[in-house]
Amino acid sequence: MDIEKNLLDAIEARVPSDIERIVKLVRQPSVSIDGSGMRESAELIAELFRELGCEEVEIIETSAHPLVWAYLDSGSEHTLINYGMYDERPAGATESWTNGEPFSGEIAPADGFPSVLYGRGGLVPKGPIVTWLSALASYRSVRGNLPFNVAFLFEGSEIIGSPGFMDVALKHEDRMKNAFGCLYLRASQSLDGQMPLFLGYKSFFTIELKVTGAAWGRGPATAPAHSGARSVVDSPVERLVHALDTLFTAEGDIAVEPWLTGFDGDSRRPRERALVDDLLRQLEGKSWADAIPGVAGTGVTVFAGDVAGTNILDRYLYQSSLNIQGLYAGYTGPGTRTYTIPHEATALLDVRLVTSQSVEEIIQGLRDHLDSQGFADIQMDVRGAFAGSDSAVDSLLISAFVDAAEWAGASMKIWPRTGGGGPWAALADHFGVPVVMGAGIGTGKRGGLVDEYLVLDGGGRAPGIREMEIFGVKLIENIGAALARGDAR
Repeated sequence: MDIEKNLLDAIEARVPSDIERIVKLVRQPSVSIDGSGMRESAELIAELFRELGCEEVEIIETSAHPLVWAYLDSGSEHTLINYGMYDERPAGATESWTNGEPFSGEIAPADGFPSVLYGRGGLVPKGPIVTWLSALASYRSVRGNLPFNVAFLFEGSEIIGSPGFMDVALKHEDRMKNAFGCLYLRASQSLDGQMPLFLGYKSFFTIELKVTGAAWGRGPATAPAHSGARSVVDSPVERLVHALDTLFTAEGDIAVEPWLTGFDGDSRRPRERALVDDLLRQLEGKSWADAIPGVAGTGVTVFAGDVAGTNILDRYLYQSSLNIQGLYAGYTGPGTRTYTIPHEATALLDVRLVTSQSVEEIIQGLRDHLDSQGFADIQMDVRGAFAGSDSAVDSLLISAFVDAAEWAGASMKIWPRTGGGGPWAALADHFGVPVVMGAGIGTGKRGGLVDEYLVLDGGGRAPGIREMEIFGVKLIENIGAALARGDAR
């Protein structure tokens, strides 16, 4: 199905103003880690939804940063859940940016492209937010109505674990009961046109463990003690270290016994064999350090468990993991306060499980483990807890997306699963629908890093804003055609 001329004209007419919208979003910081500009950014996102024509727009407080809920009613019996995030990573030192300040939204040529937009959040996630909403607007301006309703859930806390997200989502559950899929688009193509698409997500948890002298009943309870007294005063930091040690085997695998009973990776392998074989063919000749998501450029040369060859991919897809992403204890302010026995210590964990267990069972399993090991005093703060999901490659949304992406020139690389997880997977699991997360036409460089940029005009070498919006319209048309045929989810 080709895009008709009046739709192309509508897209073309919007491109200049869409670039202005992206610049406006980039110039407004939305750094969730320190809270910079979150309320202001939520207001800008709400403004975009109102411009689109959503009569129902609400900024909702969570235990972290505001979530923007909106609903676009097209009078359809079908609804698309549109997950989104507007928070971004810290920009780092201003002087480290070589093309304007991190939030300047400077536009310039780069790497042979006629026009790119520099700035934190331009590539991830703000540019793709604008181009997708513009595709919806262009379609509506020509056709009058979308072939489906859209329920928007755009959060500002994804980078810090999405606390409170599902609480808000489930309050609007009745508006999403007829959902056929969950979508979150990004500009995810590499410069050579490759686009990964992940069909499955592991159950994902962000959990803080905290030891305090007060709760333990030993060691300093209200303030750090001098370390000269360590021979007679117990250490909460040491207690946390011993507790963490119980979570792992000597080989570094998970040792939380209640979690092991729900492992179901072995049952998934046979079902996904064809997808894995096809993926291995596409990855042939590529180093595993470059192939495994999140590893490229980190200097990893030896993999966990000393696995090698195709076993690296198998372990990535089908093994659960427990990671200590941060340890905090002692004085961390300016200057130094040396030689202390800290009165409290914390560890921030992220857990990614291939499991059949429920969220509640997993949380209780960690609590039971700590208690059984003698650490009942350790406090658990569950910041984010999300079930995993699996999407069928032939489902309505996945099929429509892959067809539109390949039509737009992307070379698809379909993974049966990724090591990631989050609220999009929990939405897909709860409503029993497929999910497309973090994929889409468009490209750029250094997302989340210094000198991040989004390609606005690829000069024929890569897709720019115009091509991103044309792809969005093509995706809408594909979905509409599938719904008209009565295709199953």
